[in-house]
Amino acid sequence: MPDELKTRKEIPAEARWNVEAIFASDDDWEKDFDKTATFMDSMKRWSGRLAESPRILRAAIEELLSQHRLLDKLFTYASMKADEDLGNSQYSGMLSRIRSRFVEFSAAHSFFTPELLAIPEDTINSWLETMELEPYRTWLQDTLRYRSHILSEKEEMLLANTSEIISGFSSAFGKLSNVDMPARLPEIVDENGNNVKLTNGKFSAFLQNKDRRVRKDAFLGFYNEVKGNVATKAALLEGQVKSNIFRARARNYNSALESSLFNDIVSVSVYDSLIKSVHDNLPVLHRYFNFRKDVLGLDSAHIYDVNVPIVPESKADYSWDEAVNLTLEAVAPLGTDYVDALAMGFRNRWVDRYENRGKRSGAYSGGCYDSHPYILHNFNGTLRSVFTLAHEAGHSMHSLFSRVSQQYHMSEYKIIVAEVASTTNEMLLIDLLLKRMDDKQEKAYLLDHLLGTFKSTLIRQTMFAEFEKMIHEHVESGNPLTPDYLSSSYYDLTKLYHGDCFAWDDVDDLIATEWSRIPHFYYNFYVYKYATGLSSAIDISSRILSGEPGAIENFIEFLKGGSSRPPLELLKGAGVDLATPEPVNSALQKMENTLEELEALLQ
Repeated sequence: MPDELKTRKEIPAEARWNVEAIFASDDDWEKDFDKTATFMDSMKRWSGRLAESPRILRAAIEELLSQHRLLDKLFTYASMKADEDLGNSQYSGMLSRIRSRFVEFSAAHSFFTPELLAIPEDTINSWLETMELEPYRTWLQDTLRYRSHILSEKEEMLLANTSEIISGFSSAFGKLSNVDMPARLPEIVDENGNNVKLTNGKFSAFLQNKDRRVRKDAFLGFYNEVKGNVATKAALLEGQVKSNIFRARARNYNSALESSLFNDIVSVSVYDSLIKSVHDNLPVLHRYFNFRKDVLGLDSAHIYDVNVPIVPESKADYSWDEAVNLTLEAVAPLGTDYVDALAMGFRNRWVDRYENRGKRSGAYSGGCYDSHPYILHNFNGTLRSVFTLAHEAGHSMHSLFSRVSQQYHMSEYKIIVAEVASTTNEMLLIDLLLKRMDDKQEKAYLLDHLLGTFKSTLIRQTMFAEFEKMIHEHVESGNPLTPDYLSSSYYDLTKLYHGDCFAWDDVDDLIATEWSRIPHFYYNFYVYKYATGLSSAIDISSRILSGEPGAIENFIEFLKGGSSRPPLELLKGAGVDLATPEPVNSALQKMENTLEELEALLQ
């Protein structure tokens, strides 16, 4: 990629996702959007009638789901187009309009759940055994779990109408982080003596640069700009946290964390057990950091040294085609159906490949029931970027299998299992690469990469999860989220997790503001799922690669499951029991074993 970011139009068509497969044009989107204007009145006609009979209840359900399905499709298109260039006012306007329509829709059907739960328990239980409601039995049973957390129709309507206001915190964070702040980032001199403007995407690549001066300059240039935004970011994060707490209390949960976990049928003890297991194993992480410091020949390490490979990568610039071929070869153990579907997706522009001016940073898998999966990427040729492709491809294939196998209302899997398929792909890729490597240095590089995966996906995400719990409890106790509190708390946590091999001087002190650039803190306790996902993926991939009978078939059935069964039950079918600490502890043991193998190689 050139140093000066291309505009969206300068990116070749074959490197952009085929969003026209959802709507051929903006005009087609507008036509379907116009259809939704009648949804609210149409939905309200079922108000007061749900208790009449199973037939009436089914008709109301089917209209509600039909409306939601079209709104999903409209939202998917608008959000993807907006993410192509966050500074494009046309698509940000379309996204704002469909969000508003979703709020109106939520308000219009706010009667539904309270009225459903008002049906006497004996009556609804008998109805669930009828043929009329058989297709919706599991879906209804999941809704009925919320009996003690659903409010009156009027209160539900008020809560629904707050959604658009609450989304403004995340939206403003995104604009500040991806449009306004990047425009102010400085240039730095790269290892070749060229002046290069920092961007969100290039920042990550610079922190892996073998030239320590480049890493330091990128770190200072980036975080000195971040530091100038913390007052605004603190206000936005406080608004988001208060919104989470407000909704949890309104629905009679004991905490925002409990509220978030309830949807996935996960207890707070699972969350706390994850943090405890990681704390118990922090000496392994500290040993890893000290080992890296010694291999790099440093008297003391700095935070900007955390991501640089300690072994030079023999091939540091992968082409897009190489990344695709490696991903397909890695997932070959999952069978021809899996590989063929993914290969077809790559050929048919599922992926938006490269960074362009204004494009959303990072990566994600998206799409909806009425589209194929999509992947937003910012591919930069590094091995890490190859792993990101494999990761997001796992999400997409999970969605594809689930949507093909389940009806619309059962097709979306719970968030607690969302990171399992993606991280399984990463484990399959690292296994492929390690088996290929005869060279000692190349194998050492991959082992260090695997340790980096443990660090970033299991331990770092647990640190984020602990911070998220900490700031919610702080506000729940009646305290404000000031910039000083956020930065000092985050810094203390960072020092606890990273240990004493770092200098912790005025340069490292800048990491105290990192909290202000983490988008997942606006996702309401999402990040812990990366850690449990990796733990589950290590277990599943080990079963598959060892040839355990039924392991592949059980994993494919898991992918097809959607929300047809409770998520931890689906995982248990694939051989993983997250109700116990065993998967996390086993993953951390694998980290220690990997470190020992790397130490032996580099002695």
